Amino acid sequence: MERAQRILKKFSKILKEQGAGPLFTTFKGYVTYALYDRWKVRRLRKFPPRMVKNRILFETNDDFTDNCRALFDYMVANGYNKKYELVWLVHEPEKYKKYQAENVKFVRNFKKNTTIRRAAAYRYALTSAFIFYTQAFNWIGMARKGQTFVNLWHGCGYKANKNNRKVFFDYCLVPGDVFIETKKEFFGCSSRKLLALGYPRYDQMMKGSDAARAYKEKLLKAADSDKLILWMPTYRHASSERLNEETLNNEFNIPILDDKERLLAFNNFCRDNHVLVVIKKHYLQIPYDFGENVLTNIVYLENQDLEDNGLQLYEFINCSDALISDYSSVAIDYLLLNRPIGFTLDDYDAYTESRGWVFEDPLEYMPGKHIYNVQQFEQFVLDVKNGKDDYENQRKAILAKTHNVTDNYCKRVLDYFKITV
Repeated sequence: MERAQRILKKFSKILKEQGAGPLFTTFKGYVTYALYDRWKVRRLRKFPPRMVKNRILFETNDDFTDNCRALFDYMVANGYNKKYELVWLVHEPEKYKKYQAENVKFVRNFKKNTTIRRAAAYRYALTSAFIFYTQAFNWIGMARKGQTFVNLWHGCGYKANKNNRKVFFDYCLVPGDVFIETKKEFFGCSSRKLLALGYPRYDQMMKGSDAARAYKEKLLKAADSDKLILWMPTYRHASSERLNEETLNNEFNIPILDDKERLLAFNNFCRDNHVLVVIKKHYLQIPYDFGENVLTNIVYLENQDLEDNGLQLYEFINCSDALISDYSSVAIDYLLLNRPIGFTLDDYDAYTESRGWVFEDPLEYMPGKHIYNVQQFEQFVLDVKNGKDDYENQRKAILAKTHNVTDNYCKRVLDYFKITV
């Protein structure tokens, strides 16, 4: 009864917000699941089809992105798809026609306009020898002998585990040995499951791309700027209430710039110094709203912007002249570029109380300017503008502690699992 009420409530919301067409699509998804997919999934689990030894499956939270995308691109570019079948679970397979290649498939993961997985998703998951993903794959509900589940994950940062969620995998990647103990506690798993191989997307970040560099120049020209600082705050107010961090409550839900006056003044400061600040919203963060304030030198970068320009996030990160972060794992990743990092820490004490840290002294692992107020923020901008960098030696020292550096992260991952051309 409670489930039926939830479904009816969902239908009512879709009708109100999206209209009759999407409502019909959603209703159709539930009906076809009840009539076909539910029965099919049960049968697939009870009588799994024959394993396909050369089948490799990919799934990411945002379709066709992140570490899985980096690994897939490397495999196709180097001819692995001539030997292996590479299958992606995505929402809309038709969007990826231009990426079709020999032995490459894009399979619809969910019933349209629902979160109900199709029987086809289970069939490919149950028949793949390797399954690479970046969030969780608990939905499969079982693992077969001969299958290997590899959680490529999405970063190792400073924050302790708040939600104690169990994530299923055989192996999970971390950037370096220092994170084996922290992620062992985070996931509640044995250390043998944690591999200090680094992330496939590091190859994208280290190389960048012509398309990313062209996009940077376009942004700089529009803002009449010479330097681009990428600002990637971790989320505070998430789209999921369970994940909310109530450590920061201000007009814009963003660190340091906590009211209209500070926001506009900082924008004007950046404008006068010909520096562009590009804010990349964390995918869990609810959209920032700067209202009707006209900003010239503080701009948003959305996933759709990247997609429209044929870019992956870590390609664009390569183009930045400096990074502003806080407790996000991107700061750890950025150490590989050896460029200036500023850490906004105005809610550090609140974060310490609400969530805690994976390191005993997290500030020691933040090799850059520690920013608690607007004046320090502006000084960081000036330092970037003038090429002043007082933290290079500190970054190198922390890099040695946090990373297992290599020239080719994708190849190292594939070689470890004996996936060869």
